[in-house]
Amino acid sequence: MGALIKLKWSISLLLICFTTSLLAQKDSQADLMDNLYKTYKDKGAKEVLKIYEKNNPNTEYEGMAEPLNMLGYRLMQEDEDLAAAEVFLKAQIEEYPEEANPYDSYSDLLLEMGKKEEAVKYIEKSLAIAEQRDHEQNDLIIEAGKAKMAIIDNKDKQLNFLVGNWDNETKVFQNGEEVNNSKSSNNISFDSSGSMLIVDHDDAGKKPCCKRVMVYNPVNDEFDVAFMQRNQPNGISNSKMKLKEISPDHYEMIEEYTDTNNEEVKLKHDITKKSNEVEWVIYNSNDSGWEKTRTMNLTKQG
Repeated sequence: MGALIKLKWSISLLLICFTTSLLAQKDSQADLMDNLYKTYKDKGAKEVLKIYEKNNPNTEYEGMAEPLNMLGYRLMQEDEDLAAAEVFLKAQIEEYPEEANPYDSYSDLLLEMGKKEEAVKYIEKSLAIAEQRDHEQNDLIIEAGKAKMAIIDNKDKQLNFLVGNWDNETKVFQNGEEVNNSKSSNNISFDSSGSMLIVDHDDAGKKPCCKRVMVYNPVNDEFDVAFMQRNQPNGISNSKMKLKEISPDHYEMIEEYTDTNNEEVKLKHDITKKSNEVEWVIYNSNDSGWEKTRTMNLTKQG
């Protein structure tokens, strides 16, 4: 499931708070973590825990800046020593069983180990604790936990039935009447390293005309979309798409963006998949409701 990528993503969220905490604490805390790391390299994990118990200057919980927490992540990221990281992150749970972050940190390790089902239990435990407390760090933990759950549930891959090469017959409507139709083709791929669905559009002459990149945002459970068109004077257009599964073969997606006139636009995409075909209908929101503006009938090539 590409756990390392997901791990680094969640860590990037947590380090927003981590950096602030680290700068605010006494230099001795940071020095202790460095000392623990060197001790582990020279003498092993048992000696580290002895030194930590003897020399840790703070009995109060330091959150993401806890020496054992920092040491665990350092061993995961820099050394890829998961066995050692597990020793120290487990010790952090034992020391602070009523705090949310130790469980969240250990879930990252479990994901890196490929233990998805066990990781879910620790994420749920972390969320249960964090949601009972009003604190900035716990807010970050909640965001990270929900994001990881979304990735574990493969929500970034909900549209992967579109991956492949497609013939595209498009019809444009105004006031319920068809005013234009055209044929083109799409090549759709998925980049798992970034949870990105990439759509390359070719015109009727099979020449590249535009590209759409849809990046799944697990925090908000939506797709951040960038649309690039050849010779487009306004550059890249951005929008957000919220996906809802109506049934296993039927999806609804609400897209919102600001147009060149600085007006808010809302579109509804109604997507029905079949064996080798996809029916895609687009509606524009107006004062009277939803008006059909475009249909795309996709047929898989080959």
